[in-house]
Amino acid sequence: MQNVRDFGAKGDGVTKDTKAIQAAIDAGGIVHFPPGTYLSGSLYLRSNGGLELEPGAKLLASPDPEDYNAADFCPQNWASKNEVTSGGHFINAVNVENIVLRGGGIIDGNHRAFLNDTHANKVWYKLVWRPAQMIFLCESKDIWIQGLKLQNSPYWTCFLYGCEFATISDVHIHGDDKVPNQDGIDIDSCRFVAVNNCVINSADDCLTLRGDNKRLSTPKTCENVTFSNCVLRSGYANALRIGVGDGDIKNCSFNNIVITDTRTAVCIVSKYSPKGGRGVAIEDVAFSNIQCDVHRFLNLKTDNSDNFEEPGQREIKRISFSQIRGNVKLTSYIGANKYEKISDITFSDIDLNYAGTGPRPNLTPEGHWGYHSGSAAFSIKNAKRITFDKTRVHWLNDEPGWTHEFEVENSDVDININCNIEKGILRK
Repeated sequence: MQNVRDFGAKGDGVTKDTKAIQAAIDAGGIVHFPPGTYLSGSLYLRSNGGLELEPGAKLLASPDPEDYNAADFCPQNWASKNEVTSGGHFINAVNVENIVLRGGGIIDGNHRAFLNDTHANKVWYKLVWRPAQMIFLCESKDIWIQGLKLQNSPYWTCFLYGCEFATISDVHIHGDDKVPNQDGIDIDSCRFVAVNNCVINSADDCLTLRGDNKRLSTPKTCENVTFSNCVLRSGYANALRIGVGDGDIKNCSFNNIVITDTRTAVCIVSKYSPKGGRGVAIEDVAFSNIQCDVHRFLNLKTDNSDNFEEPGQREIKRISFSQIRGNVKLTSYIGANKYEKISDITFSDIDLNYAGTGPRPNLTPEGHWGYHSGSAAFSIKNAKRITFDKTRVHWLNDEPGWTHEFEVENSDVDININCNIEKGILRK
């Protein structure tokens, strides 16, 4: 094990320790950080090594753009003009194996160094320049991230892209609701991944599964991923989000999860953007034992918008929801486009308390998207073989906007006799 101070790191929060830290990494093995604040630019992990931050140690991202890697430092990387990210990362691991990030310390992305807090828009900071994903692990394998606090990322916090055999456990992620695109953990085109015992308070999506594999040297299916025993809060988006890209997502599970103070608990979308692309095929994903206090429990649809010129034609199928409890305010929606590519969705042992008013527009007064609600607790359109068993809807008010438990349009829906039906079923 290498002690970073033996390589000249000061840990005073003022001196840039980038060269000293990288020298310790290049020497091989685990790099140990005693208590202190270590200011640094981009770092590059090597195989059979990693970083160990002792409690009281903070690795703080440099505020200077010149301290970050270029967008083309590896062929899998990119910058985003639309989301104003440079493609730079704080911690990089590309084509390496057997690496760890561990300890009781903190990795801090220093987001306020890149965002304009005096911007007139009180919802989000103004973006001028910022790094991309704070932790970027790409086409690597045998990864352990354990026991750390990850905070203040200027963009996504922890991104695994095309990786295999990874475990993320006992990690706390803390964000700022005014940071656009500040996700928690993003798993893209990876396989054999376990995320467990994490507490995530992010601005954007907390946990995501993606299938955007076009930049990888060896494209992979996103499969065999499990999330368990997590507590989640999203400032303005989704706790669990599945979709994005043109690849495949399958054989994944979400179990024993508590979600609070969040717009949408579960968002599943095959085609996210209207610009080209066929969308993601999503199949064999299970959600179980979820407790939520959210605006909407479920938003499951083929296309992110109803007006795509080229609607998505990939399938979403064999998705199950069981042992779901909580409080919601908006319609849970299942909607396929004209190609009717949503099928075999099952609900079992669902118990939800509905407040809210019923029909609502897409935008809140604060400008947040995705709050549209209809007149039924569950709305299903253009879908096949949808089954509800032991599904209970409890109305917490007498709002006239709520007219039915289920609204069914051009869909094959089986609502079993042991579901409670107080207001009725509207079939179109």
